[in-house]
Amino acid sequence: MKRYCFILVALLLVITAMAQNFNQVDSKGRRQGQWRGFYPNGQLRYEGVFKNDKCKGTFRYYDEQGKLKATNEFDKSGEKALNKTYAPNGKVIATGYYLNQNKEGEWKYYDPNSGQLRLVEDNVNGKVHGWSRIFNPNNGVLAEETHFVEGQPEGQCKKYSDSGALIMECQYHNGLLEGPTKTYYPSSAIKEEGQYIKGQKAGVWKTYNEEGDVIAEEAFGEQVY
Repeated sequence: MKRYCFILVALLLVITAMAQNFNQVDSKGRRQGQWRGFYPNGQLRYEGVFKNDKCKGTFRYYDEQGKLKATNEFDKSGEKALNKTYAPNGKVIATGYYLNQNKEGEWKYYDPNSGQLRLVEDNVNGKVHGWSRIFNPNNGVLAEETHFVEGQPEGQCKKYSDSGALIMECQYHNGLLEGPTKTYYPSSAIKEEGQYIKGQKAGVWKTYNEEGDVIAEEAFGEQVY
């Protein structure tokens, strides 16, 4: 009995000592060493190492059921990290870099079941800035590409058929369709063309047959000059 109590006490002391090695701060209030965070239900939420209040190495993040949700692999500065985000089935669904906790550079997003690439976006300071490219979920062919500035569409946009043929091209300004728009037949002949102003069709829109003959015209809203 005494031996059992001794082992139990020793085990409790070890557990207490281990617990005291986590979530420590130094005399300057900087986080040091192993840190862990927990959900209200007691489930581990994250774990990682700090040095002088900077993240070091790999941090792991979990959902409330204990499944790995994401990892961040930090560089020496502790400010830039390669992120991998996981679906509940364990497949990677997103990967890219964080800089000072904001998305930076190219991010890729994948289908959680097939693993097929679905979306590639350029980011600056946490906002989509540059090109956003959507891929066909069935065959991986580029389906749409749109230029963004600080989180909203700005400039050129193109859409493609399942076979990769151009079927539409348009322009955005301040997040709204603005300027000339054309749609195409699979043969690449123009199907329809017209103008947008502040997201609304404007002026005369023309529809063509595949031989290039105008088969319909319709006037909308503001006149385009």
